[in-house]
Amino acid sequence: MMSKVFNEKFDSLQSLFKAYRASERCLAAFNVNDNYDLRAVINAANVVDTNVMVMTYPPVIEAVTAEVFRGMVDGLKKYAKNSLYLHLDHSTSVDQCKWAIDAGYDSVMIDGSQHPIDKNIAMTKEIVDYAASANVLVEAEIGKIMGRDVVVKSADDFLASVADVKRLYEATGADIIAVGIGTAHGFTPEKPKIYFDRLKEISQAITAPLVLHGGTGIPDEDIQKSITMGISKINIGTIVHTTYMRYTKLGIDAAGDGAYPPYIMKDVLPEIERVVIDRLRAVNI
Repeated sequence: MMSKVFNEKFDSLQSLFKAYRASERCLAAFNVNDNYDLRAVINAANVVDTNVMVMTYPPVIEAVTAEVFRGMVDGLKKYAKNSLYLHLDHSTSVDQCKWAIDAGYDSVMIDGSQHPIDKNIAMTKEIVDYAASANVLVEAEIGKIMGRDVVVKSADDFLASVADVKRLYEATGADIIAVGIGTAHGFTPEKPKIYFDRLKEISQAITAPLVLHGGTGIPDEDIQKSITMGISKINIGTIVHTTYMRYTKLGIDAAGDGAYPPYIMKDVLPEIERVVIDRLRAVNI
């Protein structure tokens, strides 16, 4: 069997995702918060020799600003062996997505999944139209990703409807679509139950590359199975920031009043790199 190539160069992110879906490959995307975990993800991707995406969650873009984060990524690109992409993750704000697009992000996610389908479509279409002239990729969401503040009442409540996925895709032209198939954000007390039958139905209904959220707690074998069924991007966040905070606290506690960020982070970065390498290898098989 020929091994898959994860460091191929593409002329656009849209081209990458189309090629990845066609060849059953997946781009790992990691939520980062500042220059330290950003550098750790780059270092880890260099070890695995793969393209990688970094993502800012809405509180990060509000605190750091889209312009500053774009500048940090550009400044560190020269240390990346392969392609490095910047994405706005899970934004529920049309205005925030436009801000990221104007700041030069490579892609944005407009998350209208908590709204009725008509409003979700309207929000997504507005961002798709706005992003077109900037050649920025747009991710939409249908169904619900459990965890955080998302309230779900039954499987029918969080599972993406095949009909709704088709309708959203055809009405908006979103480049990639995140689908609710049973995964959850954060650590979960039990192994997530992924509804692979629903994923198969969705992947047969539309040609768009699909996105799997909640990558921290998904077993490697389920990640690989999902990639064969149209998943072309996987989001991973919790394992990064919990590792960051845990080892930073240990360093601060040990140093006491002498704690100094660059010295503390010299020991923290390898720990973040370790967990990112592990997740990259789960995807890049």
